[in-house]
Amino acid sequence: MDSRWKLLVAGVLLLGALSARADFAAARKAVAAGDLGAAVRLYTEAATKGDPRAQNDLGVLYERGAGVPRDYAQAAQWYARAAGQGHLAAQTNLGYLYETGQGVKLDYDRALALYQPAADRHWAQAENNLGGLIEKGLGVARDYGRALTWYRKAAEQGLAQAQTNVGYMYETGRGVPRDDAQAMAWYRKAAAQGYAQAENNIGALYQRGRGVTADLPQALEWYRKAVARHNPQAQTNLGFLYATGRGVPQDDGEALKLYQAAAAQGFAQGENNYGFMLANGRGAPRDYDAARQWYEKAAAQGLPQALHNLAGLYESGRGVVVDDRQALSLYQRAAEAGYRPAAQRLVAVYQNGQLGQAVDPGRAQLWADRAQ
Repeated sequence: MDSRWKLLVAGVLLLGALSARADFAAARKAVAAGDLGAAVRLYTEAATKGDPRAQNDLGVLYERGAGVPRDYAQAAQWYARAAGQGHLAAQTNLGYLYETGQGVKLDYDRALALYQPAADRHWAQAENNLGGLIEKGLGVARDYGRALTWYRKAAEQGLAQAQTNVGYMYETGRGVPRDDAQAMAWYRKAAAQGYAQAENNIGALYQRGRGVTADLPQALEWYRKAVARHNPQAQTNLGFLYATGRGVPQDDGEALKLYQAAAAQGFAQGENNYGFMLANGRGAPRDYDAARQWYEKAAAQGLPQALHNLAGLYESGRGVVVDDRQALSLYQRAAEAGYRPAAQRLVAVYQNGQLGQAVDPGRAQLWADRAQ
């Protein structure tokens, strides 16, 4: 190529890069000013010119539905373009979409392959997410010790989510001897950054008196902080205190409202508890059909308590046609998942010949052993 053409091409590329940088900087200012429409337009211009930062940030807007309709597939496409240029945040963001199956086909191996190089380059969110896959055994052998190592790397960089995960590992004794005091210390680090899950977990430790003296007023204070940030677990925990009148005046209406908020976010325990309130006419008129629907949502997530409660509806014919076989199946699933009330119900079934089953002392004893 003639040297003049080389210079011309280089000049065009330089101008394009400079233009993309200007668009990116303007987009960031638009975000700061709350003008998401302008931000989308400017990010798109910069992203189209190849700026990986703009490509990643545009993906974030599509993922969150900020300034544009939520579109996980579009988010994945922009993340992929930035990830291909080695952008660490984009690699991590794309990995998360593969981990959750949003906008792309669920693929834990692909998520792992995206997290690993970013984690190796000390990107805290990738380190945390990699720890999550290893803790759950998704796409890789479950190994609590390795998971804790990755969580700790991210936590030491100040990532609140990772600090909370380290705390949880100490609280549950996963990969490390159980140590409630250490759990509390890590939760406090994350809570100091306003991380809602850590605030909830601190509340739970105060409620149960683990690592600290039991203190319901303190538990309530921490739950309320997390509820203010719309944390569904805190909404459920605070709702339970109102439902039972522990530390607060008993108030079914307030409990129902909190459970409903958690259920609306797809939190299984919140879905179950909201269904329970509806099934028992607490805080709202009794509605077995609606209760069944919420139990089904929680049961679909594998919550044993919801499986048990749904079984009760099939056994009694409340909100559904009586179905002994379905009730028995649901009780068994709940019992096999370790839910003692379900195992105890099965003891009675086989001792007394209920739900269409013959009296069977052997099976009754089997479930009695499981109910211990």
